[in-house]
Amino acid sequence: MPNGEVPAIEVEHLTVSYGPVPALLDVSLKIPRGQLVGIIGPNGSGKSTLMKSILGFVRPDVGHVRIFGQLAERAKGQVAYVPQRGSVDWDFPITVREVALMGRFGHVRWWRDYTRRDYQMADEALEMVRMDGFKNRQIGQLSGGQQQRVFMARAMAQGAEILLLDEPFAGVDAATERAILDVLRQTKAAGRTLLVVHHDLATAQEYFDSLVLLKQRLHAYGTPEMVLNPDLLSQVYEGELRAFARLTQNASSSALNPAEQQP
Repeated sequence: MPNGEVPAIEVEHLTVSYGPVPALLDVSLKIPRGQLVGIIGPNGSGKSTLMKSILGFVRPDVGHVRIFGQLAERAKGQVAYVPQRGSVDWDFPITVREVALMGRFGHVRWWRDYTRRDYQMADEALEMVRMDGFKNRQIGQLSGGQQQRVFMARAMAQGAEILLLDEPFAGVDAATERAILDVLRQTKAAGRTLLVVHHDLATAQEYFDSLVLLKQRLHAYGTPEMVLNPDLLSQVYEGELRAFARLTQNASSSALNPAEQQP
């Protein structure tokens, strides 16, 4: 991060508890603007709590979160959230375009209707995620990957500079995962900052500029090569990570020259 540049997200000594149970302990990190950052860690490691803290939804015991230099609770409109698919009622009678328009809700006065500009921004967001051909489709009639892209459009229509995504790749096939990744990279190229909860360590190195490894405390934050250290991951996940071990072995094997690979 260039000297003097205000980070998109700055977390300082963040500690959050639910009753006597600590969810986060003394977490500090700075995320520069225009980065695609993954959050990894075992279940119950505090990933969702970190998201809620950045959104200003939880009050920390100690520390604070700043968004472009402002306290999170005062940075309304700067951060948009894309939830997990399982948290959405897909039977609700709402169309794709209406979901995208929900991103404009915070910009509309209570006595006014959506403006032409609001519709334009919703349509542009749908076009960006390649869902403009489904505007009048009921949201429950879409595939899982299409639903995820519509909610990304809602977040982009909001005009926020920071997007938080909670496991956007969960439950989708490989082709859809690639399509979602393409949208994330386009969004990053447009100058936005993205923070993504991710569970698949095998793809984390390919997908993200940097990774945050959480388990109540911040165990590592940096390049994927630095964070995806087998010894470190084994400690945090409390055991051998077989999928990641296979990935490491395959990478090592491919690095051998042809003569070395022959019996």
